[in-house]
Amino acid sequence: MARQGKLVLPNSEGMNFVPVEVEKPAPVAQPFATPCSSTLDVIKGDVTVRLDAATPASRIAEIARALTK
Repeated sequence: MARQGKLVLPNSEGMNFVPVEVEKPAPVAQPFATPCSSTLDVIKGDVTVRLDAATPASRIAEIARALTK
């Protein structure tokens, strides 16, 4: 567009260009794979309560309190 006069360029007198060097990106550490389970076990002695992993924390706390009585 500049060659056709359709683009106005700023006055570049006195401007210098510098070479750009692109380096390879540093390797990124991958997170450790963690085993995923859809259940949560609350264990007290010989009693195990298996809950869905999406169980709200308040419900888990209620169950844990009940197991201590």
